Amino acid sequence: MSEDLKSLTDLNLSDLMDMFPEARLTIRDRIPTNMLLLYTFLNINKTISQIKFSSEEIRESILALVAMIPDELRDPQFVEELTAAKQEIWDDVRPEFCEVKASLEYCQRKGIPAYLKIEQINYFDMYHAVFNLLMRKHMLLQAQPKEIMTGLPATGKEFNVRDEEE
Repeated sequence: MSEDLKSLTDLNLSDLMDMFPEARLTIRDRIPTNMLLLYTFLNINKTISQIKFSSEEIRESILALVAMIPDELRDPQFVEELTAAKQEIWDDVRPEFCEVKASLEYCQRKGIPAYLKIEQINYFDMYHAVFNLLMRKHMLLQAQPKEIMTGLPATGKEFNVRDEEE
């Protein structure tokens, strides 16, 4: 191996980036976050609209969408809406005798828990929190420039057909 190649292998990544500035990624080369979010939204909508959807598929898709939100975009209101999506439910787990629930006194005497606290997450509230965040950050309703080919020459002034006819 030549001395030049050997010295290049000993360099750190930051040294190589300084030597070759054209190797730095530009905005155009980065992963398009908007397109990833759009793909995930479409995937969730497709899952919801199918007749044979699975609740696990919806749950996993929404969790993936929330996980895709970068830390720079997250604000305190988003975190607050995510925590509000969690609900505590008390489930009655008292034993039944002849289809009649045991009394609370019986459960306390026997040391049997009468109620069990279960934390549930409302995934559609999480989905709504993501929409609210993207609306606050002006990522959903944003004017997108669009080029339209009309076949008319670009003159710099408005082309009005009615003026030419008169």
